[in-house]
Amino acid sequence: MPLSNLIKNESDWTIVQISDTHLMDQDDLEFAAMNPEQSFQDVIQHMQQHIPDIDAIVHTGDLAQVPVAATYERYLHFMQALNVPHFQIPGNHDDTAIFPFYRQQDRAHMLSFGNWRIILLNSAVAGKVDGWVSQAQLQELDQLLTEQAQQHVIIACHHHPFAMKSAWIDQHKLKNSDDLLAVISKHRNVKAVLYGHVHQDSRNDLNGVQFLSTPSTSVQFKPMSHSFALDESFPGYRVLRLKANGEFCSEVIRVKINQPKINVEISGY
Repeated sequence: MPLSNLIKNESDWTIVQISDTHLMDQDDLEFAAMNPEQSFQDVIQHMQQHIPDIDAIVHTGDLAQVPVAATYERYLHFMQALNVPHFQIPGNHDDTAIFPFYRQQDRAHMLSFGNWRIILLNSAVAGKVDGWVSQAQLQELDQLLTEQAQQHVIIACHHHPFAMKSAWIDQHKLKNSDDLLAVISKHRNVKAVLYGHVHQDSRNDLNGVQFLSTPSTSVQFKPMSHSFALDESFPGYRVLRLKANGEFCSEVIRVKINQPKINVEISGY
């Protein structure tokens, strides 16, 4: 059901997922033939205009394309001005040594929204494109899911646990996805897993759990492409409306931007 058809009740929570902003160290520089700073701000502006009741924003990684302190400081300054709680987990392009973690690097962290919990996992591995969730985090996840057995849970990480049928990006998926799925399968309170990395919208369902990827706020990857290829789809974000009884609705919203047409012929990024 589209979110536009829903009326928010007092016990509902609205969470927005953004991902793969790929910000540069200067706001006028291009990434993959477009300005990621401008597209990011266009997405946030659209979000503010159309989703006025946001309870939190979760960024699922690749915040920076140029992962230096200036990039992260500029992002935080912009986000803090929104006066909306915001949380971010790193992607493979981020530098975890200076990334603005919610708390510590190699820990699972839980956010609370009424009857809902969102657990943030770090799947970024220094020096690697593909992902891995550490054993310590998996153990914490298992413990949290046990402790929160009566609550409804969403898990968020950067890397995709399911193949996208794009050979070039699937070689860089979450390498120990079976371990993550094994933990989830032990519990009945996980409703969804959110992730980025793939720069496109997708959904997989497994044992009642929705696995959802979200478009980038910058360039998009062409679905089901054997080799690297960009897509002409607009940037976007995901909105989740969480209901007290454990039901939720989710919708990806695309944002028409005014930048020049991207160069889909580039060979990488």
